[in-house]
Amino acid sequence: MGSRTQAKTKRSGERGNTLFLVAGFMFVMLGMGALAIDLASYYVARNQSQKVADSAALAGAKVFVESGCVTNGSCAGEEGLATTRATQAASQNLVEGQPVTVQAVNFQETPQNPQITVQIQSANLHLYFAGALGITSGPNVGATATAEAYNPSGAAGGAPIYCTSCARPWLIPNCDQFNANAAELNLACPAGQDYFLDPGTNYGVANPGCVTANGVVGEQIDIQLQTKPALYGAMDVDTPFLGNLGDYQQAITTCFTGQTTCGPRNVSVFPGGVPAPATTAGVQNLLHIAANGPVLGQDTIDPTVCPPQIHAGALNPLVLNGVANVNDAISTSDSIVTAYIYDPVNALTPGTPQSVNIVGFAQIFITYADPNPANLGDVYGVVLGVAGCGSNGGGTCNNAAIQGATTMPVRLISTGP
Repeated sequence: MGSRTQAKTKRSGERGNTLFLVAGFMFVMLGMGALAIDLASYYVARNQSQKVADSAALAGAKVFVESGCVTNGSCAGEEGLATTRATQAASQNLVEGQPVTVQAVNFQETPQNPQITVQIQSANLHLYFAGALGITSGPNVGATATAEAYNPSGAAGGAPIYCTSCARPWLIPNCDQFNANAAELNLACPAGQDYFLDPGTNYGVANPGCVTANGVVGEQIDIQLQTKPALYGAMDVDTPFLGNLGDYQQAITTCFTGQTTCGPRNVSVFPGGVPAPATTAGVQNLLHIAANGPVLGQDTIDPTVCPPQIHAGALNPLVLNGVANVNDAISTSDSIVTAYIYDPVNALTPGTPQSVNIVGFAQIFITYADPNPANLGDVYGVVLGVAGCGSNGGGTCNNAAIQGATTMPVRLISTGP
């Protein structure tokens, strides 16, 4: 009888121990839950922070491309605007619903290859289960990204293959209409015209710098699709070549999206005069205007400053939406396009498929299409930059290639916490 009473008393005491064990187990499980869920949240936040840093660095580097300073050779004057654009891009992205802080923006100036590094921080991230354990302050997450604007002009063999994926359907000869260096004249061009890209220097920029110092950036260009169709080609973008003017017009407005490298390319160009209505309609859509000619509400450009300064027109979408005012200085514009530069050793034969040698790309600010019926189809613009593919032109676009939708591609070269 006594032994049974003792056993009963012992079991009663163990019941209290069980409660302590269960409570302790639940505490451990809650801690593990806090660790698992909050750690997962931390990694998500870190990935989001890295994406914000990447987008900020790319936005800053894009300023170098759009200003033309990469061809000019020095982008130091654009660092302030690049910082502003990077900061704006970062502020438009949230990490776990909270804004980030841009801690630092730094630059490394290398001719034709400027770099921007953006460092951000996401502070006091959300805690979930950890709050039940008395942890009330979340961790800070930092991220850093470096982007560059890359101009491959003059690169020796072995440099990355340069691909562009958004060019307008225009072939421009390697002829600088407004520079005439007697030592560099391109004999395949009209008399007295220099190269855009000098084959003697691996297709380096023949006249770097701004027009104010006899450079190429800021000079006028007449894309003579109507008056000189053997030199300036309106490309048939169909494959096979179907002569569809609707596709050609659309490619002017929205760009031709196929990946393209330098080197031989099989093309067909429309006969002079045939694509004139399609050209002018495409240019009008591009510039947001309804007629041919200057000062009709499109954006304008001032080439007397270096690099050239773009100003918003009355029909710029930013102005129409109340974001900017007419004549405000702006950093980008729908009027900026990329066109192919080819070697004009042989004249173009309109209406006949042929092979041409693409040696680079030109970034041009389109001002207007000629309203003169005799020149209808010619397009006027201002050169913002040129880029040659170096001696490693040609090849296949792949992950190792330098790819971009502008004259000088913008790429991330370093990311990390």
